[in-house]
Amino acid sequence: MNKLPFLPTRDLVIFPGIVTPIYVGRDLSMNTLEEAVEKKEKIIFAMQKDPLVEEPKLPEDIHGVGVIATILQTIKMPNNTIKVLVEAENRVIIDDARIAEEKYEAEYTVVHCEVEASKEMSALKRKVIKSFEKYGKLTNRLNPDLMINIKGLKNINDVFDAISSNLPVEAEKKQNLLGNFDIEKRGYEILEVLGKEVEIANLEKQIDEKVKNKINENQKAYYIKEKINVMKEELGDKFADEDIIELQEKLKKAKLPKEAKKRLEIELKKLSKMAPYSAEATVSRTYIETVLELPWEKSTKEILDIKKASEILERDHYGLKDVKDRILDYLSVKKLNPNMKGSILCLAGPPGVGKTSLAKSISEAMGRSFVRVSLGGVRDEAEIRGHRRTYIGSMPGRIIKAMKIANSKNPVILLDEIDKMSNDFKGDPASAMLEVLDPEQNIHFEDHYIDMPFDLSKVFFIATANDLRSIPGPLRDRMEIINLSSYTEFEKLHIAKQYLIKSTQEENGLKKIKIDISDNAILKIIDEYTREAGVRNLRREIASMFRKVAREVVEKKKDKLTISVKNLEKYLGKVKFRPEKLKEKTCKVGVTNGLAWTAVGGTTLEVQGVMIPGKGGLSLTGTLGNVMKESAQVAYTYIKANLNKFNLENNDFFEKKDIHLHFPEGATPKDGPSAGITITTTILSVLTGKKIRQDIAMTGEITITGEVLAVGGIKEKVIGAHRAGIREVILPDENRVDSDEIPAEIAKDMKIYYAKTYKEDVEPLVFEK
Repeated sequence: MNKLPFLPTRDLVIFPGIVTPIYVGRDLSMNTLEEAVEKKEKIIFAMQKDPLVEEPKLPEDIHGVGVIATILQTIKMPNNTIKVLVEAENRVIIDDARIAEEKYEAEYTVVHCEVEASKEMSALKRKVIKSFEKYGKLTNRLNPDLMINIKGLKNINDVFDAISSNLPVEAEKKQNLLGNFDIEKRGYEILEVLGKEVEIANLEKQIDEKVKNKINENQKAYYIKEKINVMKEELGDKFADEDIIELQEKLKKAKLPKEAKKRLEIELKKLSKMAPYSAEATVSRTYIETVLELPWEKSTKEILDIKKASEILERDHYGLKDVKDRILDYLSVKKLNPNMKGSILCLAGPPGVGKTSLAKSISEAMGRSFVRVSLGGVRDEAEIRGHRRTYIGSMPGRIIKAMKIANSKNPVILLDEIDKMSNDFKGDPASAMLEVLDPEQNIHFEDHYIDMPFDLSKVFFIATANDLRSIPGPLRDRMEIINLSSYTEFEKLHIAKQYLIKSTQEENGLKKIKIDISDNAILKIIDEYTREAGVRNLRREIASMFRKVAREVVEKKKDKLTISVKNLEKYLGKVKFRPEKLKEKTCKVGVTNGLAWTAVGGTTLEVQGVMIPGKGGLSLTGTLGNVMKESAQVAYTYIKANLNKFNLENNDFFEKKDIHLHFPEGATPKDGPSAGITITTTILSVLTGKKIRQDIAMTGEITITGEVLAVGGIKEKVIGAHRAGIREVILPDENRVDSDEIPAEIAKDMKIYYAKTYKEDVEPLVFEK
């Protein structure tokens, strides 16, 4: 039995008589090759059945027919592989293949393919060569020298092997040709393969011709169009393409001001001379279409029925009497004076009190189109005024876009989050809004993209804001401010019963399920699961509760449920906020409950103070603004100037001690003139050692002479105190007029003291007796 070194190949079939380069990289293959070179032996090659197998199992993972070859040359490559140039001699049948001593070896039997010379075989040989030559001419993929070499071969077996080696077919097909020892059958197989390849090559050629002709047609069309454009310029011809004719028809029918119509006629004339697919034509066409789509003269008919408007507002919103009165007042004036200018309202209040939904109800009550423009995070002036038409992608500003969407000259436009605008190197959008919101200027509002005046005087602008302090003064001056304060627990109860529960129940697929929720359960959700000025989180908690209910309905097939205080935790889990029982707290030294008015409503603000070794200084912590720092300094100076009134003349504080005041929640910035009496109380408690009542809260600014000054946000602050469980508050005497704003259900629970001076009115109330 013959035995030689053996190498398995991946996706490569070697035919007899062909010189082939092979790259060897596997360790076993390199060991085998080195031994063959060293012993000057021939080598057997056969292809793996699966080229992805790294270490083939022998002999089952290799094909049974291969070739015996002579090694002509070996070259070591930089990537640790060896390039081998081999010349195959004969087909072999591999009787056995194995790994021995870390090398491949195979036992084999040489196969000699022979056929008797005949006219039929000569004809078959010519036919195969002719088909191969035809394939080469169609594809231009064959080297001309190859055809010369093939035609020079005498042996038909050698001819078929040379052609098989160069066929553009997969390796498995070539392996079948290698394993076919019948020369005649192999010839017909090659003819079949070449016939298919010639047919595919013909189809590819036809496709290439079609693509080439299409490109030529496009080039021809472009050339003709350019020629027509030049001729039109020379002859002044009014001929235009269909798009331009359509735009001209729209322009004729459109009701535009004279200036706008004249501008568009000039722009259309320019467009007709431009190449239709050029960037300039695209910009020009978009501009014309945008201007034509604007509602220059189109208005919606207003509903001036005061009774109907009142019903819509009452249907959608609970409370908010001031806002509703303002809308009804506006409609009444509009009915008497149809030519009045548009109004500009600013609904200011904490998140979740219904500012955006109120604007929608206003538009419905007035019968106008409604568009929302979000201004949160806008930093670029071009967002308001639009981009100039100097580049592709330029577009009008948000106001003109809103007018286009509204398709009406008199819509209600909601400028949402107007206090969240900022500015950078691209300009100040708040300044750009001045022209939009000024009734004297917005009749001629000019967007940079439109580049001509557009009348905004009929628009009813409604802005929303959480914090008016962040709106620049000139912009704030152009709006009528209506404050929406925090909701009381009782208002939230009504809102939940009338609006939130019904809509949320439907959203969660529980419309047909009877669910009874007690008032006490709703109040528990309000007090112990939410801590907010509005009702946004209340809606989320109710939705969360209904999702649990939906699951119970599906799993237990219930059609009726009752939710009470007892089983509420089953649906919402443990309470998130435990109500403070401040009446039960003991009095403390240096801890005072102040009242603050924030963007999310009223809240309590604790002031803490301690005495430390020092030289009579005052230090402050808690991220305070300049106004708060000045309030602390004023309170400190007031006490120093009146030591005899507070029985502190013999105190050695100024020589040996400092006072440190801290305002907790240092991550939250604090500012505003309302903490004066709170700071004064804390400093006095630290100096005298007197304990401060923890069931009372206060607000008011103090002067350097001890007078208590008025502050803002009284309603929100009292509601915040009530929410925290405090039932006694001290307010400046000048704020008596604001006490009417406090909801009746809150006022009846609260004991309110009014103070003119600190010494006479505040001090007797705050310290433990």
